[in-house]
Amino acid sequence: QNIIDRDPEFVLALGDLSYDSSSKCWFDIISPIANKTMISIGNHDTDPTMLKEYMEFFGLKGQYYSFNYQNVHFIVMSTELPYEDGSEQYNFVNNDLSKVSLNPNIDWIVVDYHSLAYTSPANIGKGNSAEKELRDIYHPLFMKFNVDLVLQAHNHNYQRTYPIIYNSNNSETPIITDTNNNNYHDPKGMIFGTVGTGGESLYTLTGQAPYVATQYVGFGFLNVDVINDGTTLSGKFFANDGTIKDQFTITKSVNVSKNN
Repeated sequence: QNIIDRDPEFVLALGDLSYDSSSKCWFDIISPIANKTMISIGNHDTDPTMLKEYMEFFGLKGQYYSFNYQNVHFIVMSTELPYEDGSEQYNFVNNDLSKVSLNPNIDWIVVDYHSLAYTSPANIGKGNSAEKELRDIYHPLFMKFNVDLVLQAHNHNYQRTYPIIYNSNNSETPIITDTNNNNYHDPKGMIFGTVGTGGESLYTLTGQAPYVATQYVGFGFLNVDVINDGTTLSGKFFANDGTIKDQFTITKSVNVSKNN
């Protein structure tokens, strides 16, 4: 309801869309924003019947795809399909990023998927871990093409990193490039956000990774705006009581090339 009240231009749903045995209840809940919702597929969405319902409902031909909205390019990946180097999905992402990096009308690149490349520890099962292969394959690729923001879910809490670059010596400890907690100007690397706060039971955090700037256990959503004539990306995490638990900005100089 809080998302609906903000009247977003569109919504990214980051997977594990329903824990019910049917997708109908979730479809009913999101009906006011269903026509402007883009989904990624999570590990709870792969039941053949429900997966078929999701794909048909949202008119998707495949689990990974991309689209533009004004000066922002979005890539939706599927961590439930093969994504290793040389896979169809890897080739799609690589080719897509290569093309969009040459598009003068695109200033921002956002990637989203369900599983985790980086995370603080939590106390529930797989939500406590990140996937090394996902991190090792895609963080360097995202750096190559200057991705700005990566959105994950899977861990049922909110986390947001500092701008980080890949650490080839130990990928579990990425290199922080800007320790400012909220506002970043032409940062090197990208911010990873975990937004697993859509309604299912929450995972209590048991620590805070050194590269995580802010984390919060509670229901809510991340609102992202592009402001200041397209030069600033602004993120705010709204808890369900209306309070802002995190906010950050990324600002780009007008003369900064995407290929620096």
